[in-house]
This record gives sequence, structure tokens and C-alpha cells, in this order.
Amino acid sequence: MRAALLLGVALALAGCERTPPEPTVLENEAAQAATAATMRGWDRAFNMPAEAVAFANQFGFRAPTYAADGDGSFLSQGNPITLSQSDAENPNTGAFEVAGSRADVAERFVFTLAITDPANAATAKQRFADVITGFLSQYEIEDDGALGAVTNEQDADGMLAGTPMSVAVAPGDDDSRTITVTFSRPATTTPDIQPAQGQ
Repeated sequence: MRAALLLGVALALAGCERTPPEPTVLENEAAQAATAATMRGWDRAFNMPAEAVAFANQFGFRAPTYAADGDGSFLSQGNPITLSQSDAENPNTGAFEVAGSRADVAERFVFTLAITDPANAATAKQRFADVITGFLSQYEIEDDGALGAVTNEQDADGMLAGTPMSVAVAPGDDDSRTITVTFSRPATTTPDIQPAQGQ
């Protein structure tokens, strides 16, 4: 009888030491959805990179899954989209990427406009700004005029809804140039919206 009791205790202790099962895909998705429901604005954008990729893809970028890039970083880089006269010799295009150092957190969103068809630059700049505005609207973030630096081709650094934003214009050959808009993950976020100021 005593031996049976000891055996029962041993089995019970062994059961307590078992490693809990890994969560299922459905359980992980449910946990992510619950986390996302508590987030707003930039917090949600930077802490839900997979969702950010999905939002960007609504504009045709066809960006792949946010995943390890082989050098300790994580990246999703979309395909260029045409932003003006598609039958031009070298149409103006827009690009998108999200990058970071962790699988569950993005550290920067980068939108780049390549102006290779200067004759249709005005149309491309406006459409490019509209794409970024549309992306931000998914998080209920208003650009509050900050993207005027894009249409004006003006270098700028500032804060947008508490997040660092920069606009950089780089000249190329002839009249070609690139305009790069970068949103970087801050240590904290604040609810105020401030347009970026030109330098």
C-alpha cells in the first residue's frame, strides 16, 4: 500500500514538471488581436509590423512578410508602384519598406518617391503624399500639413503625433531626384500632432 502511495506521489510530481504545450496558431492570433485592440496610433503601427505591411499592401506595394533579413534585422520591402503617366519612358514610382531589429516591433517606416519622369513630377508627388496619408489614416493619424514638404520638395525634420518624421530630397542625374519620408519609432509617443518644420 505504501509503495503504491509513493508511486502515486512520484507520478503526480512528474506531471507537475511537464512543459506546458506551445500555443496554437489560433491562440497566437487571438492573443495578437487582443493586444492590437488595446493599441492606437503609432503604438499600434510600430508594435504590429505584420498589420502595417498589410495596410501598405492596400496601395499595391505587394510587400512580403516582415521577416529576418539575415543580418540580425527584420525587413519587409515592397515592389515599386507607378505614381504617374504609366506609358512614360521611365515612370515615377513609389516604394515602401518597414524595418527593425525584432520580429514583433518595427523601428522605421520608409516611403520613397523616385522622380524619373520630371514632366509628371507634380502628379507623382501628390499621389505619393496621398498614399502616405492613406497609410496614416489606418491608424487615425492626421498628417496636419506635414506632407506639404513632399509636394514642395523641401527637406524637413519634425514630429508627427509624437513620432520623429523626416523628409529628405536627393538630386540625381538631370532633373531626376528622390524624396524619402521616414517615420522612426520613438521611446514614447504623445497625442499631439505637429507638422514637420523645414530646415
